[in-house]
Amino acid sequence: MQVPDTALLERMRAYDDKAAFDELYRRYWEQLYIAAYARLQNDADAKDCLQEVFVSLWRKRRELQIREQLPAYLHVALKYRILNHFRSHQHYQKHLDIFAALPPAVLTRTDDRLVMAEIQQLIAAAVADMPEKMQQVYLLSRQDNLSVREMAAQLGISEQTVKNQLSNALKRLRDRLAAYK
Repeated sequence: MQVPDTALLERMRAYDDKAAFDELYRRYWEQLYIAAYARLQNDADAKDCLQEVFVSLWRKRRELQIREQLPAYLHVALKYRILNHFRSHQHYQKHLDIFAALPPAVLTRTDDRLVMAEIQQLIAAAVADMPEKMQQVYLLSRQDNLSVREMAAQLGISEQTVKNQLSNALKRLRDRLAAYK
């Protein structure tokens, strides 16, 4: 007789039972992999997202309160991991427009990869240093491709505030990248 998911989750929570976790992994890995691969069409990305779901399940085992069936919970968790994967991939793509605006001299230096890595770090640091609202506006613009009107509605601020925040965010990025002109 198969041990119910709820019992395995309780053993994980109460006793840090790795065998209970392994059993849940075996039960749901294949169906989750099929769902991830169907959305991502990439074996490595599907496995990465799946690994993140199960690592999160183990890390949060003590505080997890799953109110629905475990398969439903895992599929929703996978859905959000896949969305995050697309967002981060899109985020990377959106920064390419900043690279395109750099003068050609930057890209013809002897070690372009090091220069590009340094620029990526500067951009990431500049975004991380932005005030919260400015960072939200910048990321909604660059990651989610939202219009000014959509960002204003989502954040509950005026369109003019969105424009100002985005303008300030781009100015900060230009200032950080000024050394590469």
